[in-house]
Amino acid sequence: MNIIRARIFLTFWIITIFFIEIFVITLQLGRDISYPQTRTKDRGIILDRNGEEIVFNIKRKSLTINPKGIESKERKKIISILSNNLKLFSDELYKKINLPYEFVWIKRMLSDEDVKRIEKYVDNKKIIFIDEPYRTYPMGIGISNLIGFVGVDNQGLSGLEAYLDSYLRNGYSIYLTIDKNLQELLTMYLREYMKEYNADGAFGGIMDLNTGEIIALTTLPEIDLSRNLDEIIEQNNRFRNLLNTVLEPGSLFKVVTTAIVLEEKLVDENFSVYCKGEEIIDGYKVRCTEHHGLVNIEDALVRSCNIYFYYLAKKIPASIWEKYFKLLGLDSDIPLDVKIFSGDTILPDVKSSIVMHGTLGFGHGIGMTPLKMLWTLSFVGNNGFLVKPKLIKKIENNGKIIYTSKSEIYRQVFSKDTSLQTLNYMFQVVKRGTANILADLNYKIAGKTGTAQISGKFGYTSYYNHFFLGYLFLDDKKYCILVMLDKPKKGRFARETVVPIFGEIVKKLSIYGRLIN
Repeated sequence: MNIIRARIFLTFWIITIFFIEIFVITLQLGRDISYPQTRTKDRGIILDRNGEEIVFNIKRKSLTINPKGIESKERKKIISILSNNLKLFSDELYKKINLPYEFVWIKRMLSDEDVKRIEKYVDNKKIIFIDEPYRTYPMGIGISNLIGFVGVDNQGLSGLEAYLDSYLRNGYSIYLTIDKNLQELLTMYLREYMKEYNADGAFGGIMDLNTGEIIALTTLPEIDLSRNLDEIIEQNNRFRNLLNTVLEPGSLFKVVTTAIVLEEKLVDENFSVYCKGEEIIDGYKVRCTEHHGLVNIEDALVRSCNIYFYYLAKKIPASIWEKYFKLLGLDSDIPLDVKIFSGDTILPDVKSSIVMHGTLGFGHGIGMTPLKMLWTLSFVGNNGFLVKPKLIKKIENNGKIIYTSKSEIYRQVFSKDTSLQTLNYMFQVVKRGTANILADLNYKIAGKTGTAQISGKFGYTSYYNHFFLGYLFLDDKKYCILVMLDKPKKGRFARETVVPIFGEIVKKLSIYGRLIN
């Protein structure tokens, strides 16, 4: 009987020790150690509107070691090799190489450069490569800040990869409204002009005004997903992502100011102001690019007169400003079909500051992301209507469509008459104003330039952001386009820098845009 009890007791302790060991290993898994896992389902892919893949599933190499297979006399040398070639701390490597296990992660998701530096030391006995599932996309199309990236276990960490993770990790296919060919063209021009004018970054967006579909959306600089994961995360933290950066729209906002006073009949078209080029109003110095002389509302928009729009903004009561903040959706986030950011607008308190009430007229004191600008100002080319913006065309699961995008009206903000009158002024901007270099293109285009001074911690700096927002009308199709250069160091005004980019895009879109369905 005692023998039986002893055997039971011994068996109990063997089982207990076994589970304790498993528990200890499990704790280690949460730190530096793990065992390779086999995924039962590939992550879903992301495609453009025509079914061309934007994101691919690939294999990336990760590095592991087998501490039990490494002799004591070899350890110092291996630590030196790994530290020098992978930029890892020696003390951390020392801890890992002395663990009593046969499998320890050293660095996951290596870059191509990492692999080249370390592959001659890999013997797959002591130093081992492991192939893991990962994502990549065609470089050079300016879409990585939107798409985002995944982590070491192929889970979405940022961008659409994160916000659509529940679909993607279950193998669903996501079709974007983006047209890959148009995306490449837009990015090519932005990259070229960003370099030419020594800008910190660039943004370009093209929206179908009939459907609200965003058919191209570029932000530069883009994250290089061929790097190792640590470097990808570092780039993501370091680069200014213009998708979620709030900026002053500058003179683009004169379009809104114009529409409000026309809609509310606060002034007639003959309301005039004499512009001397510079004036102190309410104790604040307001400057224009030149002495405009006597200008009415059309001339002021065409020639982009800040002094006129300061006085015009003061004609708008604070209650009316607040009414249109709400109607234009400026008091809430952009109603995009997939929420990829929040807090995309900063509104001024127009009741508290006489100066801010005036500067709001030419876009100083209000902030929004470039994508919010594109959507908000689309009303002019759409008879006063705002259409809900779309990034997702459809979602499929095993060939079965589970979601299809549909055009939706957000709301009508301005009357058709007000919108057409404002649009006519913007046609004149192209014909004889700050974008007159586009006049010879012989396309039906309208637009507005914006050269917005960049604010800093201690007031406005000597740097500017350059914008051009325009509309292209092609038979039954119509597009709203925004191009931007972030802090260009060459070129003083938007007419010199971003207006030519718009012209190049229009030349291509006038042909290709008719074919988009």
